[in-house]
Amino acid sequence: MMLALSATFGAVFFGAAGRLGWLLSESWYGTIEREADGPPPLRIPSWLFVAVAACVGTSVGIHGASTLQAAVLIVAVLSLTVCAATDARTGMIPDLFTLGPLIVVLALSALRHEWAPLAGAVFALVPFAAIAALSRGRGMGWGDVKLAAFGGALVGMGGITLAVAIASLAVIVAGVLNRRARTPIAFGPYLAVSIGTALGLGSTF
Repeated sequence: MMLALSATFGAVFFGAAGRLGWLLSESWYGTIEREADGPPPLRIPSWLFVAVAACVGTSVGIHGASTLQAAVLIVAVLSLTVCAATDARTGMIPDLFTLGPLIVVLALSALRHEWAPLAGAVFALVPFAAIAALSRGRGMGWGDVKLAAFGGALVGMGGITLAVAIASLAVIVAGVLNRRARTPIAFGPYLAVSIGTALGLGSTF
């Protein structure tokens, strides 16, 4: 009974965070103009963000979490939603929702003397930053780098490896299905959803 109740509350609160994240993206960043040579917009319905967030919340509720951990993860899901929705609309990932929550997660983890989030962030940051630097932001944007570091802090080295693998496969499939082999594709939405999927399996925080 308690397990079912926790899962239900998780689905409700995390689903609400997904919906709020989508609304914040639309309200704060919806009017930003895309770069002419950037990836075309992705039209992702709001219900999909809510559904993914609710699934993450259900999993968190089943696995159990402290009040502080649940609150941080709800903010994380909200931030991931903003990043995914904004990148899909504008080709831009806002620093406020990557660096901001990343700093919070690392600070709280340091207070608890838990260093797995820092290790995960660095593990994701180094290769992504190298790709962004070598491609001069074309093959991989710096927003993706910050998002990957945030994801690494949330789900650790194993989780971010899984998330990147899922996101990369999804991008390849999307490119083939839409016949966009030579057209830029926004990586942020795929990465954010994949991080959320990995988050449902467990977090380092």
